[in-house]
Amino acid sequence: MSITVQEAADAWLVRLETRRRKPAKPATINTFRSYIRAHIGAIGQQEIASFGNAQMRDFVAHLSEKKLAPKTIMEVSNAVRRIISSVVDAEGDEVFPRKWNSEFIDAPIVEKQNTPTVTSAEIERAITKASEVDAALYVLLAASGLRIGEALALRIGPSETSSCFYNNVVIIRTSVWRRTEQDPKTVAAHRTVELSGPAAKYLAEFANGRDGFAFGNGTAPSESAFRDHLSGIGIQGFHAFRRWRTTWLRKNRVQEDLIRWWLGHSDGSVTDGYSKLSEDVEYRREVAEKVGIGFNVTGLVR
Repeated sequence: MSITVQEAADAWLVRLETRRRKPAKPATINTFRSYIRAHIGAIGQQEIASFGNAQMRDFVAHLSEKKLAPKTIMEVSNAVRRIISSVVDAEGDEVFPRKWNSEFIDAPIVEKQNTPTVTSAEIERAITKASEVDAALYVLLAASGLRIGEALALRIGPSETSSCFYNNVVIIRTSVWRRTEQDPKTVAAHRTVELSGPAAKYLAEFANGRDGFAFGNGTAPSESAFRDHLSGIGIQGFHAFRRWRTTWLRKNRVQEDLIRWWLGHSDGSVTDGYSKLSEDVEYRREVAEKVGIGFNVTGLVR
């Protein structure tokens, strides 16, 4: 079979998007497409049949010369590996199986990534400096650990099909990416997150008199505008709030399977699958109230 890296990449993207088994999310497709356009195009006309460890080593060296971060180099080169392995015959077997030699390829090692978080004082400062809508978003993120796309998908009041804030809980059924609602990141992301009293009260007061998207104006909100506001008060990304919540729950010795439930993570082990703590609604409510949120929202003046 004669096929170039570019031809295989194009077919791979289509398959990722249209397959019945775990179709890739638009954000994932967009990331891979950007890799192909910006980086993999440099090897696009090479025949996969002759693309092995030596060619991968040259490609990695090319990426290094472009001053790309080690993590980006790893992600781009892994995409190439997936593209090559995606070429299969009528029986589903790989046409060009490869045994990649990482030592020979000599890709840079990914060191510990920058994972900024926030303190309770920084959360409170952000709330006081923000607009009413932004402040409510920060309270929600820090008190729940939601992903930003999940938070932006929230609607006010009960809903059978969309994510919503209702009766002091957040129900996640959808997420927003580029102002478009879609399924959440994973199956585990479908969940109910209980909010502690102070946060629930704050958000209920914010929601009073509103309808539709909690943080939008009739249509799904834009993440970029909120990101600019967040950067303006010195917080490095929405995930900082998610890390804060995770740390706070662990400091208060919350069971790991319950933490995973609230964060929308899959089970970590077979044993986790046997545990039914996350299905006990009353227990979840009790723990949420006992643990609290770790920062003050009462009496803050914006």
